Amino acid sequence: MRASPHRAIIAMLFAEGHRVCDIVRKLNIGQSLVQKVVQQFKKEGHVHIFQQMEILKSLEKEKFDLGITESLFICGYPLFDQIGINTVINVDSVLFMDAVKNALGEPSSSSYYPALVSPMTDKMNIFERVRNAIQMFLPMYFSEMRFEEELRAIKPYYNGTKTWRQHLEGVAFNMVNSNRYLDYASPTLPKTVFIGGMQVSNKKNMKLEKSWDDLLNIRQQNVLVSFGSNAFSSDMPDEFKKAFLEVFASMPDTTFIWKYEEENATLADHLKNVKLTTWMPQNELLADPRLSVFVTHGGLGSSIELAYQGKPAVVIPLMADQPRNAHMLTRHGGALQLDKTLLDQPEEIRKAIQTVLNDKNYKKNAERLAKILEDQPNKPKDVVLKHCDFAVQFGPLETLNSEGRHLNTFQYYSFDIALTALLVILFLLFIVHLVIKLVFRRLKKMFLSPKKKTE
Repeated sequence: MRASPHRAIIAMLFAEGHRVCDIVRKLNIGQSLVQKVVQQFKKEGHVHIFQQMEILKSLEKEKFDLGITESLFICGYPLFDQIGINTVINVDSVLFMDAVKNALGEPSSSSYYPALVSPMTDKMNIFERVRNAIQMFLPMYFSEMRFEEELRAIKPYYNGTKTWRQHLEGVAFNMVNSNRYLDYASPTLPKTVFIGGMQVSNKKNMKLEKSWDDLLNIRQQNVLVSFGSNAFSSDMPDEFKKAFLEVFASMPDTTFIWKYEEENATLADHLKNVKLTTWMPQNELLADPRLSVFVTHGGLGSSIELAYQGKPAVVIPLMADQPRNAHMLTRHGGALQLDKTLLDQPEEIRKAIQTVLNDKNYKKNAERLAKILEDQPNKPKDVVLKHCDFAVQFGPLETLNSEGRHLNTFQYYSFDIALTALLVILFLLFIVHLVIKLVFRRLKKMFLSPKKKTE
């Protein structure tokens, strides 16, 4: 049976050193096919929306006070403009979007602030800073190209004239799925609102179903293993599955709950301490004190959940923003990062899990972070509601806009001032040089030139 492209992609994500371009090449997916997929999406998505004239007219008659969209695609902004929504809030599901920060004129220094897909922390040497700068620039560049292409596609149907930059800089607020007590510190503008954690339910309001409750009561230690909704454990290479099973077998006093996306899978039937499941109540399990450790891929949703629930973790990042999420967590001391290239080595996996289980500092630090997030002055859910109400009442405030968004690179980073100062200094040095040279000649003429004899 031929493996599907999806399964092959997931297997490569687990493997060493694979990038998106490698995956595309090895799966024989040519650039023309990728372009066709994008074109098809654009045709059936954005353009199709603007072709629904009756629906758009009906929406326009509703006189909506507020529109909420995200910046992964720009289409939502001209859509709202088309139906007369003047107040728009951008809500991104990631920590931040470089294109939005750039459009707002928000500082984003690559010298100390990790890019969204950066494996580096905020402490970088010169080579890491170069790499971080590239990883910060390229996503912004690709976003700009995508936005331009979208606007060109809907141009025959869109009545407005705004550019993608004007759409983004005109938002009332920019809500990001980040939390300033969890993420790295960075300067932000008043328009940027941190809402990371709004989706996490309070521990007091959560209750496990009886089957899960009974499962956690069997043994003293319980470990949850999940690689999220994109990279399926059932699609990982066989040697990785074998390594995990070997770890589970070597720890019979620990219950392992493994999110394994294959119905009625039998590969762990010989292990009484392993529960395979295609789905589990992750947030509820993380909130339960009987769960000891979470082995995760470091997706943003999982990272925020385990941070709020105070659960120590072993983070094994696979792709995209997951490496950044991993070191964002480990710097708080409640998580340990394991390189995905070690997933075929059961002793390394076991060592990582047992380290987090036995070193109480991981639990202590994880619980401290959860306490910080619980007691933060402004709760994310309240922040969302209050800013939405404020936006409806006052609309986008021009006074919140930064003039930095209109400056070019030389002006924004004051390179023009530095260059001017350098030219002034060089000019002054040249003048001093001329003066010294002139004085030296005068002195030489006065003291070293031969005196004429008088008769």
